[in-house]
Amino acid sequence: MKRALVSISDKRGVKKFASDLSDLGVEIIATEGTANEISKNRIPVTRVSEFTGFSEMLGGKIKTLHPAVHAAIATADISVVVVNLIPLTSIERMDLGGITLLKSAIKNFKNVAAVTDPGQYEGIIEEIRSNGEVSAETLLKLAIQASAYIVDYESRVNEILEATLRG
Repeated sequence: MKRALVSISDKRGVKKFASDLSDLGVEIIATEGTANEISKNRIPVTRVSEFTGFSEMLGGKIKTLHPAVHAAIATADISVVVVNLIPLTSIERMDLGGITLLKSAIKNFKNVAAVTDPGQYEGIIEEIRSNGEVSAETLLKLAIQASAYIVDYESRVNEILEATLRG
């Protein structure tokens, strides 16, 4: 486990999770708001903008849509991707980067953990502590859960669009 990328709206449990990852030698890369939360506990964290060399754009709407991020996921240089999406209240608030991060992690599920729920943190830490990595079975289960999470989110996008059409 080399690096974890963390981009979350639900910050529950992230301080302990980040601390545990750091204690296991995993470098943490995070989006600005998540990095601020993690660094409150003096946990080392690299901001995505430092990793990519590019600042967030459009008031933080564009953060992780960068080739360096997705290349690192494709090569498993980033081997844990932790994302929970921005709550969907309108199409304008739709999360693009988070979905893309999860799809990159799912595509490389044999090497990358796609983490979408704080309830998954403890089991992942235990596997890394015990085995030095996340098991193939867990990676597949995480990918399935991440895929279902995206489908649910996209279904809500569709509902909002249909409601807009109906006026």
